[in-house]
Amino acid sequence: MKRLISCTMILMLLALGAVPALAKQKLPGDFNDVQGHWAQKNISAVCNLGLMSGMGVNERGHKVFSPNSLVNRAQLAVMLQRIFELDYGDKRFVKQPLASDYYQDVDNQAWYAQAVTLAAINEVFDSNNNFYPQQAVTRIEVARTIHRCVNAKGLNIPMIMLMPYYQDMEGLSQEDTNALVFASNTSLMKGDGQYWRPYDNITRAELATLINGLVRLLGVDESYDGQEYRLAPGNSLTLMLNSNPTTGYRWTAAYDDKMLTLTGKVYQQAGNGNLLGQGGKDIWRFQALQAGTTELKITYSRPWEPIPPGESVQPIKTFTLKVVITPGQSETGAVKVTNLVIKEKSDIMETDLNIPVVSGQLDSGVLAAINKRFEGDAMEFKKTLEAEVKDYAADCEAAGYPIRPYELFTRYKQCSLNDDILSLYVDYYQYTGGAHGMTARMAYNIDLKTGKLLPLAELFKPGYEYKTVIDKEINRQIALDPESYFEGDMGFQGIVEEQNYYLDGENLVIYFNQYEIAPYAAGIREFKIPLTLLGGK
Repeated sequence: MKRLISCTMILMLLALGAVPALAKQKLPGDFNDVQGHWAQKNISAVCNLGLMSGMGVNERGHKVFSPNSLVNRAQLAVMLQRIFELDYGDKRFVKQPLASDYYQDVDNQAWYAQAVTLAAINEVFDSNNNFYPQQAVTRIEVARTIHRCVNAKGLNIPMIMLMPYYQDMEGLSQEDTNALVFASNTSLMKGDGQYWRPYDNITRAELATLINGLVRLLGVDESYDGQEYRLAPGNSLTLMLNSNPTTGYRWTAAYDDKMLTLTGKVYQQAGNGNLLGQGGKDIWRFQALQAGTTELKITYSRPWEPIPPGESVQPIKTFTLKVVITPGQSETGAVKVTNLVIKEKSDIMETDLNIPVVSGQLDSGVLAAINKRFEGDAMEFKKTLEAEVKDYAADCEAAGYPIRPYELFTRYKQCSLNDDILSLYVDYYQYTGGAHGMTARMAYNIDLKTGKLLPLAELFKPGYEYKTVIDKEINRQIALDPESYFEGDMGFQGIVEEQNYYLDGENLVIYFNQYEIAPYAAGIREFKIPLTLLGGK
């Protein structure tokens, strides 16, 4: 009887996945030299997703990752190509570009040649006649190249906007400072106490950890449920959903394998994995195969509890995503947005303004009005802060206190542009002392026929209850992560007439500045509302 009970318990544990199979299949992330390593989870995750690979086998024939080996420029180029999927963008070439067109020390047949070529086209590495593929990379070089990839792909990555301070930041160029700030604020590369160590080399284990962080930043999560996602053929979609295998529940994906192919899948437990019953995330990486529209549907259920036809039993969770695969659309030829840079630095204030400038085939009066608004808002912001810092400096001098320079930065992102509407936003960042700076986001949704700003209400037909639809969707998204928001009267109370928004592809993005509905640490909160949800109203 005891033996029968023991056998039954073992079978149940096997069904739950709590006991590994005796002949466990080796996965891409199973390496002999990472067992017990501090980065084991990250190494396993990125290798199983096809973003990194091992370094061959040891003398006993076991696969090795070499986690403590330094990363060289060739390896970094390949990793950046895999995660960011660099391409030609809007550039066109008479003949196919080769690595040797850019660097004299890269063989066109080298395993990293294609990645180096695409990195050169996107200006990811500093231009030089030599690439130095075997040269070990530093932390600041990694941060710089990642930041350039983000800009080259036009990605909008949410992060806390503050100016970190490390004692070894002095002497960095403005570009490297921006890259360090990006890496620190996104938690991709944090400092060590008071030091960031910009010129330290980076190991393969550290790079794996960084790439796994990028996967989480760039991936699609539960907030996209029921929405639409666009990508080009050949590009990838990374999906991350909360999961807990110890409950016996599993995610099961259904999709058209003529439109999408699964290139990698991994489960990553949250935390350090020492807490019994702790959940984590299932992560899938799909590649788009051909143009068209398909649905990705994933259900969360117990495998031994199939749903009989006609029964009302349903999985406890269902995630659906409309995937639209279409070649990237180039910017309209009638209008383009370029950059006006204003940089100034004194003992009491540093200014670095990036101001959008519109040009193209528009009425000259409309163009002048649009550009006057952009430059006027930036200069007014600058003028106000200059007056404040002068008063602050005078008070400090009178009291004998040291002066901490103010900082003013602006960055903009073009979100949508067609023959009728330009939608972009400008982030105004200011540091005036204290624990952190503040960022105010200002969106500009401009009617290109008149040059006037478009209030949210003017996007809809008269009588359409757009507020009701949008409020419902925002409340749904807030419910997915309620801990990040204020409660009660301080929380979300519905959109207003002067609601901040911008248009981004097939989405209406409603946003709230810092402290509006959430704490400072939560950053600027954005809610993507698919235009399809608004029914073409």
